[in-house]
Amino acid sequence: MEMNVKKAFGGFLYLLGLALGFLRPPIERLACMKIPSGEACTGINMPLLAVELGFIMAGALLMGLGHGFKNPHELNGWLGVAIGLGTAFVGGYSGIWVVFLFGVSLATLGLLVYKVGRVKHAHG
Repeated sequence: MEMNVKKAFGGFLYLLGLALGFLRPPIERLACMKIPSGEACTGINMPLLAVELGFIMAGALLMGLGHGFKNPHELNGWLGVAIGLGTAFVGGYSGIWVVFLFGVSLATLGLLVYKVGRVKHAHG
């Protein structure tokens, strides 16, 4: 059985984005005065977040293009689910709840598009 190069490289990029989000979350401590609650001031490292999400998106796209779906709705739905789950993982692990909620909503919409595409094209 021959391994599809697009799928393999896409899987590598996708897992690289997830691993980078796990090993180096895009949150950094900021230099600030100590606040009364004892918490440290944090900020979002936007370039690192963009790199992590870029790896996830590029990897999902390459895996999707290498799969050969029956119609464009299935591909678009699968991309929504894959990118949404990766985005939700990075956002949830790093505590950026807006990114987490965006990923969850994207995965939900992707699942709906995937199911509608399968039903719409099921009877040819």
